[in-house]
Amino acid sequence: MPGMGMIGNATLVATINGQVFRCLVCQGGLFSTRTIKLNTAGMEFLDLAWANRTSLGVICGNCGYVHEFVGDAIRMWDHETGAPAS
Repeated sequence: MPGMGMIGNATLVATINGQVFRCLVCQGGLFSTRTIKLNTAGMEFLDLAWANRTSLGVICGNCGYVHEFVGDAIRMWDHETGAPAS
């Protein structure tokens, strides 16, 4: 929705392989994160959904678009201090 402003607690800056990442939709630069479970039908069928891999959801603080990353190329940083996010 236009004019929504900051969504959630978007206080992080993201880099991918050392390059600043911007939202692919609105070019926003502040994000929040959450873990996303990568469910598979086989694991669900065997009642082993807890064992599925996870990805990092990086949520744009401006438009709310969720970018999804697997692997360790993405790093999150506190936008005020520049310290790595925990």
